[in-house]
Amino acid sequence: MMNGKVKKLLAVILTVVMGVSVAACGNSGGEAQAPEEAQTEAPAEEAVQEPEAEEPEEETEAAEVKMPEASGEKLVIGTLANWVGLPAWYAYKEGYYDEVGLDVEIVNFGSQGTLVNEAMAADECDIAVSGMASVYALSTGMYTYIGDGCLTISGETLYCRPDSEIYATGPDENGVYGSSETLKDAVILGPMNTTAQMNAIAYMSYFGYDATQFTFTNLDYSSGLAAFESGEGDLIAVNPTYAAYLESDGFVRAADYTQISDQDIIDAVYCQNELIEERSGDVELFLYCYYKACEDMLNNQDNRVAVAYEWYVGEGLEYDEQDVIDECSLKSYFTLDTVDAGEYKLGGFMEFAGEFLLSNDKVTKEDLENVKASIDNSYISSVKEWAAAK
Repeated sequence: MMNGKVKKLLAVILTVVMGVSVAACGNSGGEAQAPEEAQTEAPAEEAVQEPEAEEPEEETEAAEVKMPEASGEKLVIGTLANWVGLPAWYAYKEGYYDEVGLDVEIVNFGSQGTLVNEAMAADECDIAVSGMASVYALSTGMYTYIGDGCLTISGETLYCRPDSEIYATGPDENGVYGSSETLKDAVILGPMNTTAQMNAIAYMSYFGYDATQFTFTNLDYSSGLAAFESGEGDLIAVNPTYAAYLESDGFVRAADYTQISDQDIIDAVYCQNELIEERSGDVELFLYCYYKACEDMLNNQDNRVAVAYEWYVGEGLEYDEQDVIDECSLKSYFTLDTVDAGEYKLGGFMEFAGEFLLSNDKVTKEDLENVKASIDNSYISSVKEWAAAK
């Protein structure tokens, strides 16, 4: 198709030609042929200029799929020293950030996602790689959800005592222990605003109780473990690290989250809105390195175990290599090919978590709308496009 400038040029030419044609009508027959010659030249000009008008569009398309350049400014990543933050650390350890020019600092907040939220609120971090507590940060409208993190296969569990009435009920058809009678006025220990609390609510709901009909005592994982072992609480909700401690101390599993819910638990990758506005290229480069690390870990389990073990022990966790190997069977990751693809649409778990918390009066409708509005797959889509063109 001709662009507007070409059409206007041809219209001017044809107008001039028609004027010459009228003036030539009083001349001899030989001179009257000039307008025909002029008219036959116009299409030739059209044919020549049409492809030239399209060339800038082709150049624009090529520019859009190029890998962005790093800004050179430091990028601070707040995360947890476990499977949640492992891809971010793995990319650092393997030098992926250096390869694309990113200057990255990893800040570890132990196992407490609420501390990551606080650091983001204080502008101490640019990007968060965190767990279910991220939904509370997203509910403020201050952040953009840019990537899906670790995918839990199993391991978010509730434990009870082997001599308790809860365990004495025996497992039901789904392998879940407990009953509406034995769980009346139950006290469950665990960190608030995490998957542990969501797991506790889902477990009690499984037996007909809502969030107001039992007591959830807010204790971080290590404090909760000590309290439970000293006799406090009827159950404790934990992640795989503390599940291993409870197993070794003789406590018994009442339920795994996967037994009482069809929803997969997916950790979050979100960033400051200002980072999107000022350094969107750094955001895309980080996502590229993050998912490159995920793919490499899935393809090279021995190196995944080695890097994870070194990091966990270096951060003061009581891990041995078998613990890390066991973790590999409980936690998986998205890759650039699988994130925001198939049945997993970006941010689906965050929306579920928001709706779950709303139904249990933990967030408001406005909070939930902020969570949904925060999810933006344009950055991961852009990364997929230019990564494929590399």
